[in-house]
Amino acid sequence: MKLTRYLLALSCGLYCALALPPVLAAEAEGNAGEAMDQLLQDPEIGYYVMKPDFVTNLAGTSGGKLHYIRISVSLMLSDDRDLDMVKNKDPLIRDCIISILGAKDYASVSTAEGRESLRQECRRRVSELIVDEKSERKIIADLLFTNYIFQ
Repeated sequence: MKLTRYLLALSCGLYCALALPPVLAAEAEGNAGEAMDQLLQDPEIGYYVMKPDFVTNLAGTSGGKLHYIRISVSLMLSDDRDLDMVKNKDPLIRDCIISILGAKDYASVSTAEGRESLRQECRRRVSELIVDEKSERKIIADLLFTNYIFQ
């Protein structure tokens, strides 16, 4: 009797061990498919921190003094899957921002309004540079100054 129960329990255990993996695999595959669909449908906001900081002279002199500006820039991406595309265009973005900064004078960057105007101009110009050619969707959601020093 004990041997029969033991054999019955053993055979049930073996049956479950052999039958469950395909069921679990199918269930996991279904969940993976759903998770993949979710990833493809819902973009996540991503950030690209541009290193090193931007440092350049400002245009003109005031009172015979040269002035400079140093900023740290982070790009907020509409979809974090575009991070590699933005990384590949880093030199183009850097050139654009340096050109904008170098054209500004001390008076225009030394106020809060001037700083915001500069940030908006950089965001607009970088957004024009970085566009998905296939869908023409917006890649750059915002451009952030994480550090801003002028002298």
